[in-house]
Amino acid sequence: MKKIVIKIGSSSVVDESGKINIDMLKKLVGQISLLKNSGVEVCLVTSGAVAVGVKKLNLVAKPKDISKKQACAATGQMYLMQSYEQVFDEFNIKCAQILLNHDDFGNRNRMTYLSDTINALLGYGVVPVINENDALAVEEIKVGDNDSISAMMSLVVNADLLIIISDVDGLYTANPNKDKNAKLIECVEHIDKSLLSIASGAGSKVGTGGMITKLKAGVIVNNAGINMLIMNRAKIDELSNVLKNEHNGTLFLANEKAKTIKQTWLAHCANIEGFLTVDNGAKLALQNRKSLLSCGIISVKGKFEANKAVQILDIDGKAIANGIVMFSNDYVQELIKDNKNSQLVIHANNISVLEEIL
Repeated sequence: MKKIVIKIGSSSVVDESGKINIDMLKKLVGQISLLKNSGVEVCLVTSGAVAVGVKKLNLVAKPKDISKKQACAATGQMYLMQSYEQVFDEFNIKCAQILLNHDDFGNRNRMTYLSDTINALLGYGVVPVINENDALAVEEIKVGDNDSISAMMSLVVNADLLIIISDVDGLYTANPNKDKNAKLIECVEHIDKSLLSIASGAGSKVGTGGMITKLKAGVIVNNAGINMLIMNRAKIDELSNVLKNEHNGTLFLANEKAKTIKQTWLAHCANIEGFLTVDNGAKLALQNRKSLLSCGIISVKGKFEANKAVQILDIDGKAIANGIVMFSNDYVQELIKDNKNSQLVIHANNISVLEEIL
């Protein structure tokens, strides 16, 4: 392995009282140091800013008002990064702060710039410490959970492995808090709907995610040919054992027929700016990985320019694929009217067929 993305949740970074868990950070950075000494480049996605801010502002609980949450995030992020910098410095490792929102992943150009920046930092031996920009994020641009951000970061750096550190051992056959017969699933070859029934429930008291958000992260990275490991923070001292093909937790294996990074980005990250409804013939062609021609398009919805991502719907309104369109919405409308001359609207290389999983 050459690149690993590690995500650690709020419940691991911050204790129940809202204080930063320095001992946990030292254990984490100690493992990152071992990985780096073995030649592995590491990106760290961390939660905890809002929870730290709640404590620093002497609030009883996390506020519901969005502006007050943002105030907590802005306050907490300062103290969180200060703690990370101090701990990384103890291990003689440089770190850098990067705050992101969904547009940094959804816009192809911005994602490319982000990739260039991350790779430059890694080239300097710096560990990027990444969090969502909660101080400015509103619903329109918010990712919502750092499990998803860690999955998207894995695409950005083309990682070999995503490790999610949680307050549970991994995925169980049932809720271990309610069923004494629940058993840990050590390996998952394919994430499907049957796993949803045992992944219900919200996240921890101080976090926003849960097992479902981790499964969705697994779908993203597994589809891109990247493995994912969920492990318990109690066993964080064993994290670097992944270099010896050893792990504690649940390992989600990369799909053998993985999509390209571009196709995975289209399916899970791209900002969708319009919709094309197609007939059954075009639907069949798309499912067989063929290009989309104008003769198969029934209608156009939304305003978009050329080279933007659109979603392709069947006649029942079901999403079947995402793609990068070659023309603006107005020009595609004109092509639909011209029944005599069918033109290529989306090339097969720029289409990602959507799979109904989660």
